[in-house]
Amino acid sequence: MKKVYVVNKDGKSLMPTNPAKARILLKEGKAKVEKRKPFTIKLTYGSSGYVQPIIVGIDKGAKYTGVCAMSENEVLFSAQINHRTDVKDKMENRKNNRRQRRNRLWYREARFNNRSSSKKSGRIPPSIKTNVEEVVRVMNKIRLPISEIYVEDVQVDIRGLTEGNTPKDYQKSNRLDENLRMACLIRDDYTCQYCGKSNCKLEAHHIVFKSNGGSDTITNLISLCSDCHKKVHKGLINITYGFKKSFQLKMSQRSMQGKTYMYEKLKGLAPVNLIFGYETAKFRKRNNLEKDHDIDAFCIASLRSGYTINYNKDNFYNINFRPKQTRRQYFDLPRKGKGRIRYQVNQEIEGLRKGDIVLVKGKFEKQINSIYSNGNVAFKRTKGEPSAVKPNKCKLLEKSRTVVYT
Repeated sequence: MKKVYVVNKDGKSLMPTNPAKARILLKEGKAKVEKRKPFTIKLTYGSSGYVQPIIVGIDKGAKYTGVCAMSENEVLFSAQINHRTDVKDKMENRKNNRRQRRNRLWYREARFNNRSSSKKSGRIPPSIKTNVEEVVRVMNKIRLPISEIYVEDVQVDIRGLTEGNTPKDYQKSNRLDENLRMACLIRDDYTCQYCGKSNCKLEAHHIVFKSNGGSDTITNLISLCSDCHKKVHKGLINITYGFKKSFQLKMSQRSMQGKTYMYEKLKGLAPVNLIFGYETAKFRKRNNLEKDHDIDAFCIASLRSGYTINYNKDNFYNINFRPKQTRRQYFDLPRKGKGRIRYQVNQEIEGLRKGDIVLVKGKFEKQINSIYSNGNVAFKRTKGEPSAVKPNKCKLLEKSRTVVYT
């Protein structure tokens, strides 16, 4: 069932309720709408403030991040955060524009050395910092009383590879340790080391067969596709140590950078604990769950909380980010006969801006995507609904937000 999130009159998050009860509270004047997506109400009277423990799992990635918040009985919130990928390009454009401006003002004194090195110590690249802060912003906006946060830190336990500190329940003759299997695939760039295929099912193969005394170590494993793996065991292909490339564990550096910064930010919200990715993969396979970012987040929360509940997408959201403003004034190149053209026009009309949620003609709830030069406001095209209308036919429901839930 879709949940309605609740905050008390002081803005403190409470346990969510069902739509029927929220409808009664709104009708009786005991609550008012605070946010439309996800739908959140704010109580106008004093409440006891009783809450239950809520565990949040975060599967942090470079382009997508999964989030799942769950109580002992059900999943209360899940989402996939779609990170912005335009930050690096915008920084590059800004650098080029500044360089052009300096060239035009060549007679001014140079100011390239006006920043001391102390200010740059510990600096995080803007694209990575934005990536991390998007997760923190979403977590701060979740209207739930969060008790603990669990984050997938790294995919493999490197100490377990070098020292053999793998859990005892993995030491089975009929199953390869998930930590070793993932380390082998990461090292080999998720590519078959015989035929070179990458977009296929990969398996970790023992170079020296276990039946011949081969050990479960990273140096005795190689990544092969299913077809090549079958051919090896049929004797059609011979894999030797000479073919094996040298050991070098490769990690996703972009998803790792900035994680310490993220942990410090999240600690202000709730205690933060870390787990390994191979543990998540083992739990997901044991429960026959699909591979997805929000499902991985659910596995992370379930693995550490001990809650035994089924996953559902009743309260799932796709989260995107809308840039609210830009300091850019003009397009890069002038146009013939017009000179330099301003970058942004028609930013606001009659109190309406891009991203505002409005009620069109009294029955259609739409989000403003653009403001035309003729004065009309435009929306996403939907069959049977208006695509553009005059501003006087719109009633403002909610101002534009930089975090967009769909």
